[in-house]
Amino acid sequence: MPRSRLSTLDASFFRVETASAHMHVAWKGRFAPRADGRPVTIEALRASVSARLRYAERFRQRVAFPPAGFGEPVWIDDERFDIAAHVVPMSAPDEPLSRARFDELVDRCLSTPLDRTRALWRIELAPQLEDGTIGMVMKIHHAMVDGKSAVELALLLLDVSADADHGDPDEWTARAAPGPTRLALEALADGGLESLRAAGGLARMARSGPGGLRSGVRLADTLRRAALSVGEDVLKPAPSSYVNRPITAHRALVHHTTAIGPLLDVKRRHGVTLNDVALCVVSGALRELSMRAGRVPAPLKVMVPVSTRAAEEAGDLGNRISFVFVELPVQLHRPAERLAAIHAETSRFKDQGRAGGGETLMGALGVLPEPLKEAAARLAASPRTYNLTVSNVPGPRMPVYLLGAELIEAAPVIPITDGHALSIGIFTVRDEVTFSVYLDPTALPQALELPQALSAAALEVGAIAGPRRARSADAA
Repeated sequence: MPRSRLSTLDASFFRVETASAHMHVAWKGRFAPRADGRPVTIEALRASVSARLRYAERFRQRVAFPPAGFGEPVWIDDERFDIAAHVVPMSAPDEPLSRARFDELVDRCLSTPLDRTRALWRIELAPQLEDGTIGMVMKIHHAMVDGKSAVELALLLLDVSADADHGDPDEWTARAAPGPTRLALEALADGGLESLRAAGGLARMARSGPGGLRSGVRLADTLRRAALSVGEDVLKPAPSSYVNRPITAHRALVHHTTAIGPLLDVKRRHGVTLNDVALCVVSGALRELSMRAGRVPAPLKVMVPVSTRAAEEAGDLGNRISFVFVELPVQLHRPAERLAAIHAETSRFKDQGRAGGGETLMGALGVLPEPLKEAAARLAASPRTYNLTVSNVPGPRMPVYLLGAELIEAAPVIPITDGHALSIGIFTVRDEVTFSVYLDPTALPQALELPQALSAAALEVGAIAGPRRARSADAA
C-alpha cells in the first residue's frame, strides 16, 4: 500500500513553524453535565477515541522526513502509538478546577508544540470544573488538517446523540518504518510521477480543436486568476501595524460568545453574507483596540482562509484551502459604512476568482526546489504579506455530545506565525457565534481586552438591522 505524501501546502506548515510559532489548530470546549449525573472519565474518553481510530488512521500516524532535498514528508505508522500519550487528564477527577485555572491550563497546552516524532494531536480533559461543567482542549497540527476538516474530526470524536454506542477498540499493528534510503527513493519516484502528470495535463490543454480551445480558455482564465492573486494579495504589502511584532512561545486564548440571530438580521437587511457581518464586528473591535493602544485607527490587511474542499472530500484530511486577503476598514467609525466597504471588498475577490487563483498558485509551488519552497512559505506567512488572520469556521448547527455531555461552548484556535501577535477565529455552534482571540500576551497584552471590544462591536453592528418588529412586517 503506497504511503500518503503531504502536499506542498500541508508541508509548508512545517516550514514556517519555529520555537515561537507553533502550527497547531485547536479548540477549547465546555460541556454540560450528563443528564444521568454520571461522570465523564479519562478512561471512558480513551476507550471512545480508540474505538473510532479505524475511521481516521492519520491519528495513529506520524510524519517521516526524507533526506533534505528529496521531496515532501510522508505519513507512516507511529510504532510507539499509545492512546494514553494523546488523551490525557488535565486534573484529577476529584479536584474540580475553577474556570480561571482551566483557562490557565488550556493556555499552557496551547503554548507547547506538538512532538513531531509522534502522532500530531493531543486531547486534554478536565473531568470537572467548579461550576459542574466538563472542560476539554484538542489540538492538531495544521499539516494534518485545515479548519473545516478539524471540525469534521471533532464531530468524528463527538456524538450527535447523548446515548451513542462507541463500539470497541480494534486490533492494530503498526507497519515497519522505512529507512532514509527508502524514503529518498520513494520521494524521487513520486516526484517523477507528479512531473509526468503535470506535463500530461498541459499537453491536453494545448491540443487543437474545440475541446482544446475550451481547455486553453480555461487555462488562460486560471493563469489570469493566479496573476490577480499574486498582484492583489501576495505582492501588495500589508501596512505597518502595532499588531505585528516579535512573538514568544507564550499563548493565551480569550473569546466572546453572542447570539447569532441579530447578526443574521443584519445579513438579511443589508443583503450581505454572514462572513461580511462577522468581519464588520471584528473590524469594530480592532478599531477600539487601536484607540486603547493610543494609535490612530488605520486599515489592516487580513488573511482569510477559504475552504476549497468539495462535498465528496468531506472525510479527507489535509488542507483544502486557499487564502484571500481583505482590507478591514478599521478607520471607519460607522458600522454601516464598514459593512458596505467589507462587502464591496469580498464581492470583488469573488468576482475575480482570486480564491481559485490562490489555490493554483499554491499548487504551482510544488515544482520549486526546496530552498525556494522555504523562501516562498516564509514570505507568504510574513507580516509583510498580511497583518493578521481572521478565519470563519462553520460549526455544527445541531447538539453534539462528549460521552453524553452536551457541548455548550467552543472557541477555535487559529495559529499565528512569527511577526503576528494575534489571530481571530469565528465559530458557530447552534444559535450562537464565538469570536475567539488567540494571542501572545507578552507581545500584545492589550489584545486580552478584545472580548469586551468584540461584545460592544457585536451590539453596535446588530443595531444597524433596525427594529425587529419593522423587519418582520417588511418580510411578511
